[in-house]
Amino acid sequence: MERNVYMLTPKENARRLFNHEETEYLPVMGEGIINNVPVNGYYERPHGGKGGEDWFGVHWFWKEGEPAPMPVEPYILEDIADWKDVVHFPDLDGFDWERAAIEDRIPVFDRENNLLYQMIHNGLMERLQNLLGFENGLCALLTDPEEVAEFFDALADYKCRLIDYLAIYYKPDVICYHDDWGTQRGLFFSPETWRSLLKEPTKRIVEHVHSKGIKFDLHSCGMIRDIVPEIVDDLHVDALNIMAINDIPALKKITGTKVVYDVFLDTQKYDVMDAAGTLTEEKLRQGIHDEVMENARGGCYLPVPLLVRPEWQELIIDELKKCREELMCRQL
Repeated sequence: MERNVYMLTPKENARRLFNHEETEYLPVMGEGIINNVPVNGYYERPHGGKGGEDWFGVHWFWKEGEPAPMPVEPYILEDIADWKDVVHFPDLDGFDWERAAIEDRIPVFDRENNLLYQMIHNGLMERLQNLLGFENGLCALLTDPEEVAEFFDALADYKCRLIDYLAIYYKPDVICYHDDWGTQRGLFFSPETWRSLLKEPTKRIVEHVHSKGIKFDLHSCGMIRDIVPEIVDDLHVDALNIMAINDIPALKKITGTKVVYDVFLDTQKYDVMDAAGTLTEEKLRQGIHDEVMENARGGCYLPVPLLVRPEWQELIIDELKKCREELMCRQL
């Protein structure tokens, strides 16, 4: 995208966004802010983001062409009550962080022109499910809440130590912390369960990231809009990396400029249309245009043109450019 007509560089424009200030033009993930994936240097997932074991010993399966691997049996834990005896946290102090940073391309990262957006996979809920299996992880929230709470506190301590090392060796501007909390229709659990088990240890992680001078972006797949106001007002996250199904315009009316919404384009909708044989280039362009223009009202919005079909990428970038130009014209 051309930027010679703007006063601010893409990096300066992106920094304004994450400071919840007015941007000069529509920012886009990948311009002035770079998502550092796949993660190879440290092993919250297997090396290279493919199949194998992570540094907790969890087994992952990766299918050729898929964007990410999935944890599979045999799971490490059968009963959450055994976690103290069975779960072994990685030795972060003995880990070769200099090598990790080199493997993740940190020494050659272009900091002059970009903010570093570093990902941490497997938050509290995700790690619980990795260790126990998806269904058993959800059941443990109800059957053994005290054990889960104790495990989450220990895991939050571990995450904070991990963040300490990332702050030293990676020096990210933004940390994107992954913890999926929703399905296509709603939360995995009740808001009350989230409040009693996940809210406070997650808040502690957010505060630790902020103590390092780093912005905090919470990633969660699924429909989590029921708790978004609390996430914003009580956890004080800087940004939310969530799905378009959460009705971003409606949420922005509630949260105002207190949080950035960096949102994946609603490719699920276009995949369904394509499968039904009703998707045309005109409809794809119109859908992207309408989505971006509506979400961009009031600022604090970062469209994310990732995880889309390669054949759509050029078209999407072209439409984002047109949306940027249209938004600029409206400001004049």
